[in-house]
Amino acid sequence: MRISTNQFYNLNTQNILNRQSDVNQSVLNISEGKRVLTASDDVVAATSILNIKQEIALTEQYQSNITFADSRIAVEETTLQTAEEVMFRVKDLVLQGNSVANDDASRKAIADELEARFEEMLSLANTRDESGSYVFGGYQNQSAPFEEQSDGSVIYHGDRGQRMTNVGPGVQVPTSDSGEKLFMSVSNSVGDFRPSYQLNAAHDEVERAIVTDVDITDRASYVPAGNPDDYTIGFAAMPSGEMGVTVTDSLGAQVYPTPPQTQAPYVSGDTISFNGIETVIKKAPQDGDSITLTPQTQVDTFSVIRDAIDWLKSDNGVGVDEASRQLELGHIIGDIDEVQKRLSNVRADIGARMQVTESQSERHLDYTLTIEKSRSALEDLDMVEAISAFERQKLSLQASQSAFSQVQGMSLLNYL
Repeated sequence: MRISTNQFYNLNTQNILNRQSDVNQSVLNISEGKRVLTASDDVVAATSILNIKQEIALTEQYQSNITFADSRIAVEETTLQTAEEVMFRVKDLVLQGNSVANDDASRKAIADELEARFEEMLSLANTRDESGSYVFGGYQNQSAPFEEQSDGSVIYHGDRGQRMTNVGPGVQVPTSDSGEKLFMSVSNSVGDFRPSYQLNAAHDEVERAIVTDVDITDRASYVPAGNPDDYTIGFAAMPSGEMGVTVTDSLGAQVYPTPPQTQAPYVSGDTISFNGIETVIKKAPQDGDSITLTPQTQVDTFSVIRDAIDWLKSDNGVGVDEASRQLELGHIIGDIDEVQKRLSNVRADIGARMQVTESQSERHLDYTLTIEKSRSALEDLDMVEAISAFERQKLSLQASQSAFSQVQGMSLLNYL
């Protein structure tokens, strides 16, 4: 076959250029440490690599969200731990103040510390996170959610919103709790009604009957008689000498015992049922004592502390006055226990949230490691193999260049 000089030059030039291109590609792959640099290198692998990188980016975002969530949760948990300690101290002070040995100066000193604890609790309720947002304001987190009024009460300006953070596919974790839930909607220690006591001053006994539980247990049967739906529990001696009990509603109608019976024997600790309501009263009432039950399902943390302060500021009494103080103290301590229970329960929830973020973080790390191995197998270069191929390509290029150089200089004139 005849090959013209032009064809000879074109074929050899193209051959050298192809081998030079192979060498250049190998140099680029080795310098980047990657087998696939563009989609044209391996279309299927390039598509898989792109999908894997998107998964890695999403997982990294989840990890960033977890770091953010952990920070927010830690601020709340630390704050509630301190709030719980404050309430333990409040209870200690109240119990310390319940002694006839305390004079006016002693009670004032205890009340002053309780005032300081009140202010501390208010400050904790207005805690901010690292971004300056109020932790317990719900969605209204740019202004202080709690404000003390001139009468010593506290109002809440936030809402019931609970901020959530995505920490995994389909997994959200709460990163806040509203101040309304934490501080303003604590369960009433006795149930659905608040008792107030009207004691017969003719009896000096300090120990009197106290309501320990009163709940609406049958909503279908419960029909309010008035607004408010108050009930009066009256105690009076029966002809038999036993203590009798009668319950009337806010309109004066007898609801316990069922008429025509006018009185039922009182037994400490027994359940008294009427109008879908069940109440338990303990200890010994005196003839002529009565208890009014007013609907109230919740108390707030600040009013509980304020009640404790007011109680400490009142003088020690004797007879019926001291009996009233002791009954009030019993409910104050019960409410303090409910505040502590609320804080403890939310802290338990926070602990569960931290376990979720921890488990999700570990899952993301394991998943990232797995898909990184897949990406590496598709994209990364086997350096030993690549360098060996590069050396072969370089030798091939050098051979092609040398052969072309020698052949192009050949001529029949050299042999004449």
